[in-house]
Amino acid sequence: MKNHRLLPCKNMLCLTAAAMLLCSACSVKKIAVNSFADALGSGAGTAFTSESDLELVEGALPFSLKTMETLLEKAPQHKGLCLSLAQGYMLYGYGFCELKADEVKGSDFARYEHLRDRAKLFYQRAYGYARRGLELCDADFAKSGGANFAEAVTAIDDKSCIAYLYWSGAALAKWITLAKTDPAAAARLPEAAAYMQRALVLDPDYDSGSLQEFFISYEARGSIMGGDMIKASEHFKKAEALAAGKKLSPWLTYVEACSIPNQNKKEFAEYIQQILAFNLDASPQNRLVNAIAQKRARFLLQKKDDLFLGD
Repeated sequence: MKNHRLLPCKNMLCLTAAAMLLCSACSVKKIAVNSFADALGSGAGTAFTSESDLELVEGALPFSLKTMETLLEKAPQHKGLCLSLAQGYMLYGYGFCELKADEVKGSDFARYEHLRDRAKLFYQRAYGYARRGLELCDADFAKSGGANFAEAVTAIDDKSCIAYLYWSGAALAKWITLAKTDPAAAARLPEAAAYMQRALVLDPDYDSGSLQEFFISYEARGSIMGGDMIKASEHFKKAEALAAGKKLSPWLTYVEACSIPNQNKKEFAEYIQQILAFNLDASPQNRLVNAIAQKRARFLLQKKDDLFLGD
């Protein structure tokens, strides 16, 4: 009889222990997901940014992106993952789709169009993740961004939101440049600029001059479109100073936005040679972006006769 009376208690203890184990397992799983998400969502890691082998990165990056997307489904409020996904899709779209498209345009127009379409798709994804991260970063923007975008962006004053502002603007702007025949795309350029202008107010030195680089191209778009070449040159000088000889992108951006459109061969030759002469090991944390810049510079040098008129 004693055993029968004790049995319910034993069962209750077993059930309690099982419940605790289940809760513990759920907590461990959640901790594991968040820890992994933290590791992947801390921005572009040195495993990628310090790599100079572009083929290796091209093969590895898609797996990393899909892994992060899977994690984001489990941790939908993880804004770091949103940032890493925005950066990753921008990198893949630009370095392995858009630039490749330009390289094959003369020999395979169908592939050129295919690669451009892929780049646009990846820029759209990058924008979606950056904007999602921005909404997670600023609850007020999430609430009012759709109703009055200009006011909502201007109201952002938290410096932790700068990266999300930058990548939202950069991704949207890149998509616009590849969708030139779409009037709806061109109409969104002020939106892209608004993200960047707000980030510029909060931190003009962000990411060693990345914001200044954006405004090189933005101001070089022509006076008819509201651009200003003097301002473009000023932004270039600031970007070059902030890069401190560690990033090649200011020179490349200036060459494509200003030197070629202005048909300045001397300037073109000077900056292209500076890019190509750069030792990638001089800035290990920027090997990847600098390797991409050098590849682009070699392509532009090969196309020099097509880019410039006359002797």
